[in-house]
Amino acid sequence: MKREKQIKESKDMIKNALFRLLEVKDLKEITMSEIAEEAGLVRMTLYRHFKEKEQIILYCFETYLQQALIEIGNQKDPSVNDLLRFRFKVLKESPYTNLLMKCNQLDKLSQRIGKKFSDNFRDIMPSIDDIYVKDFIGGGIDAITIRWVEGGMEESYVVMADKVTMILQLLSD
Repeated sequence: MKREKQIKESKDMIKNALFRLLEVKDLKEITMSEIAEEAGLVRMTLYRHFKEKEQIILYCFETYLQQALIEIGNQKDPSVNDLLRFRFKVLKESPYTNLLMKCNQLDKLSQRIGKKFSDNFRDIMPSIDDIYVKDFIGGGIDAITIRWVEGGMEESYVVMADKVTMILQLLSD
């Protein structure tokens, strides 16, 4: 338990250092050495946790997502639309989504959020047991999500969830 606490503290120091640097520099200009120095750590410690700076931002998003998932976990029997609304809401409200887009990490972002939601979808849509159909649906949701983020997330998360729900209903007819 003590080791886990140390790891979390190191990761938090790294995260905080990166965001302090982002206040004065663009992400592309920041080096891993600068992050380690700002965090007061040796580079080896930084690289033990993160191989590249984009992984730090993905870590931040995952931490944010874990906190947000508590909210959906408290809902009794959420519908597909509820899960989709939550997915789009998390992305819209996350302070990390645009940063991940700027560093070309939307595919990884989408994969991470998709993994967190796949169990919920499996529970809600147990009739879909074909792996190819599941991959098709997941890939479509990911593609729509990425297009929405790249487009500036102008539509509300409610509108986006309703659009995807409508598409899923068309597929099930």
